[in-house]
Amino acid sequence: MASEIKKNSDTNINFYNYKIRISYLAQAKHLNDEFLNLGYDYEGKLLEKFTSPELRANPIQIPFYRRLESLMYFLIQNVKYIKKTFSIAHEKETLNIN
Repeated sequence: MASEIKKNSDTNINFYNYKIRISYLAQAKHLNDEFLNLGYDYEGKLLEKFTSPELRANPIQIPFYRRLESLMYFLIQNVKYIKKTFSIAHEKETLNIN
């Protein structure tokens, strides 16, 4: 019984899901952070808003629209990365940026 519990706890993926321990100063600095309204989730929804359903109904053009949408999403993510790189108000590894 004990070996089964130990085996299940050893294979728990959340146990190994960390880079390094966060310093106490960083924990104290971000203790009261509540990030609300972090923006719109663009992935998979960009072209659907401004293209016609008739264009998206063509099965021949679906791969093209998927590639185009992934390219647009990639550009948006890179703009967020550039914004984070030159920002003095955000840490470099944060995901909480609009």
